[in-house]
Amino acid sequence: MNTLSQTSRFLMQATLGADQKTIQKVSRQGIDNWLNQQLNSKLSSGNTYADSSRDIWQNFRQKLLSQYGEAALNGESNNPALPYKWYFHMAWWQQALNTNPEHLLRQRVAQALSEILVISDNSQLELDAIGMGSYYDLLYKHAFGNYSDLLYDVSMHPCMGVYLSHMNNQKADPTEHIHPDENYAREIMQLFTIGLYELNPDGSRKPGNNGQPQASYNNEDIRQLAKVFTGLKASAYEYEWDTSFWQSSYNGYPVSFDDGIDKTYKVPPFVNMTNSMSIDEDRHDRSAKELLNGRVKLPAEQGAAREIYSTIQQLVAHPNTAPFIATHLINQLVTSNPSKAYVKSVAAMFGKEGNLKAVIKAVLSYPQREFAARKRLPSARQEAGLTIQSQKLKSPLLRTTQILRAFNANNRSGKLWLIGDDIQTLLQQHPLSSPTVFNFYKPDFTPHGPLELAGLVAPEFELHTSATSIAYVNMMYYWFFGEYLPVVSTRINSTPGIHNVPELNPDILNTDEHNKLQLNFANQIAMAKDPEQHDALIDQMSLLLTGKTDLSIKPQIKDAFKHYRDQPAWVVQTIAFMLTISPEFTVLEA
Repeated sequence: MNTLSQTSRFLMQATLGADQKTIQKVSRQGIDNWLNQQLNSKLSSGNTYADSSRDIWQNFRQKLLSQYGEAALNGESNNPALPYKWYFHMAWWQQALNTNPEHLLRQRVAQALSEILVISDNSQLELDAIGMGSYYDLLYKHAFGNYSDLLYDVSMHPCMGVYLSHMNNQKADPTEHIHPDENYAREIMQLFTIGLYELNPDGSRKPGNNGQPQASYNNEDIRQLAKVFTGLKASAYEYEWDTSFWQSSYNGYPVSFDDGIDKTYKVPPFVNMTNSMSIDEDRHDRSAKELLNGRVKLPAEQGAAREIYSTIQQLVAHPNTAPFIATHLINQLVTSNPSKAYVKSVAAMFGKEGNLKAVIKAVLSYPQREFAARKRLPSARQEAGLTIQSQKLKSPLLRTTQILRAFNANNRSGKLWLIGDDIQTLLQQHPLSSPTVFNFYKPDFTPHGPLELAGLVAPEFELHTSATSIAYVNMMYYWFFGEYLPVVSTRINSTPGIHNVPELNPDILNTDEHNKLQLNFANQIAMAKDPEQHDALIDQMSLLLTGKTDLSIKPQIKDAFKHYRDQPAWVVQTIAFMLTISPEFTVLEA
């Protein structure tokens, strides 16, 4: 059995958020037992993210068809019929707020992987929610599998093929001025496997002869690797509208490289965005290839699928990849500044194929041993330094999901179809919506000031600007005092024409009592009716949100509602507001 405080803090790392019942259950069960149970749980056979996105999209299409007829789906006014990004957003939140208790950890790891193996709807992918859902399903499926299998499926997924432009990549033909696209070749090394610099097993950079870090690859490596990802194309071209020219001419026909259409329509929704890309061997470069100082050797005349998988296996087995991916996962789940011993311990579990189950267990188990040492340090100054290194600023997304899950956000309809635009606009973050392939924030970012002077990094502070920090406080005020929570959409826009997409206006959506999101404060309000229990109530809500009780800010919280002690709802709202804007909540401490 673990204390409630230990359990609460642990679940902030291992889940997207936990309510009081979950914290109590895991505390009784024990963190280690819960972790093993989660890692060994079998994948659910229920709706996937792609299925949910498709079902929600079809729901809106049917409403559009019923209200405006067939003309709304065909010809020049077909834009409203497309599977826009909002349908994936809605599916993601539906899953995030209704998670099977057996898969809380899998859900958290999938979200972490989405910020490492990045695709984004800030691209042509905004037109294909089902494809985005299909890609997210890969992260969810492989969360506890082998990284090599995950990276192969990611490399072959059409969403990655469109996003990093290796779909329709073809071997060189100098006479036609054709050269393989190098985009994916660069990013699979820089971001998905070996990183920019040669690394020691503990994640530190290896110095070269001049004392400077050694580059892990060069331009020739990129050129050689680009040849590997040639010959890939969409599995099929599909058209949505029954009466369109494209439907009658090309529906379902696998477009070849020779007919000229593939270059024009290499975008969703015309491309099948859920099936793995297929291969045109005539356009695959079958020459022998060697890169990374001979670490990756590929004999001539291999088929594309075999060569791509062999390349990925060798990249994953490269000595850099284990500490590189270990560091990223530690950064995502636990701390921005892990010790060398922490990274080395996690990387040692990676293996040749990238055993994610073992890695995730090590990531979440190690802090209980390492950071407990700060209690025994003789120097207060040393203790403070170690405490800083055991912390990270929670991303805006993680703060949002933790609050909504802590208080069981729900609505009457049970359709938790949050559109996400309001959250993204205020806080600049939403799953699969990063501005670039480099994610929402750079892993080496640090704000000017004490952290920079201490040589520490704080990546999430890149999102914590003067604008977003104020927006977050305002958003919490709207949530708790205005009951103006993230908006749920289940109906189409009422204005005829090309804008018949889901209703997105928050002012309109918040008048819908059937779908309006609400937080469950019933237990807290019951306690708040008795002023003698206000101290206990603050401690209880603090434990839920911060993993701590008897906070130093308790007097300020009590002072904030002292004139409204006889209004239970106001008392609870004030406590929730004060806690969620506090450093104790916004900073994750291991």
